Amino acid sequence: MLVLPGRGSLAAAAQPKAAGGTCSPSGTKLSITSFDSKFDKKCLAAPANQAFTIDFTNLDRGIPHNVSIYEDQTASKTFFKGELIDGPGKTTYSVQGLPAGTFFFRCDPHPDMNGTFIAG
Repeated sequence: MLVLPGRGSLAAAAQPKAAGGTCSPSGTKLSITSFDSKFDKKCLAAPANQAFTIDFTNLDRGIPHNVSIYEDQTASKTFFKGELIDGPGKTTYSVQGLPAGTFFFRCDPHPDMNGTFIAG
């Protein structure tokens, strides 16, 4: 008897990889931390068209960071711009739902701190 892999396996393998990383939505409560001028995640994900929160912790003493979401790396179209948080500090951002797609997030004062945002 010949057994072939299920369609789910092939579909998963055929999915394109996002530039900054890949992840899948697992709810509407996200979290990310900055330390040593780096984010602890390269990918964030939320369900498409659903409002979500981002619990942001900045551990860099005396250095302001934020989380903003843009259409792409040009940052010409803004979907969300989080307020700057001086470190050490915490905030919870409330974000309106995004359409399904792959986006770009970054710290505005430090654009090298960035990653991929997936709404799906």
